[in-house]
Amino acid sequence: MTPTADRDAAAVDARRARKVRWLSRLGYWAVQVVARTWRLEVRGEANWPTANGVRQAVVVAVWHGLMLAPIWSQRGRGIVALASEHGDGEIIARILERLGYAPPARGSSTRGGVRGLMTMVSALRDGHSVAFTPDGPRGPARVPQPGVFVAARRAGAVIVPMSMHATRVWHLRSWDRYAIPKPFARVVVTIGAPFVPQFTEGDVAAGEAERFVAAMDATEAMARA
Repeated sequence: MTPTADRDAAAVDARRARKVRWLSRLGYWAVQVVARTWRLEVRGEANWPTANGVRQAVVVAVWHGLMLAPIWSQRGRGIVALASEHGDGEIIARILERLGYAPPARGSSTRGGVRGLMTMVSALRDGHSVAFTPDGPRGPARVPQPGVFVAARRAGAVIVPMSMHATRVWHLRSWDRYAIPKPFARVVVTIGAPFVPQFTEGDVAAGEAERFVAAMDATEAMARA
């Protein structure tokens, strides 16, 4: 590259870094301002496996469109999340760290997937819970990708479904109709019964996706009850 091209590339990188820095700060404070007004209730805490009163490392699973309130409810626990390597991934990663999550694994079902998956497996083996959006980052909505099952299987961990319901909510015009509970809404976050993925000769068993979706649906129904 020529010196001019190098300077132009450096300028682009600097602008991108500034954008990420300011959008992550804005996103963090926006979440704080809204979420602290919620009347939040967490149901199903007893479903999270424990040993001697201490939470065990699990794979947390929540649909992409319903993740905001569960993220808020589990802040400060050092959970390792999977952040996309797409354009908004660095912004989300920084917001999560500000909320008390561990530095996120990077990857997705469409880019960097194997690397991200192995990071999640390593975190589980080291005793850290990890969080997946099984249908993210681009859908189809509520159609699980196999990574969540593989991570649990390789680390010998269970999957804990989570969901939410709010009395008043905004829905973005996105593929997942991303849900943002409105200020002062009553918000219920639910922790479902542990799900143990079944494998046959190393492959996810037939009908496993359907069984998993049913578990996720039951967890959402708990929030609506």
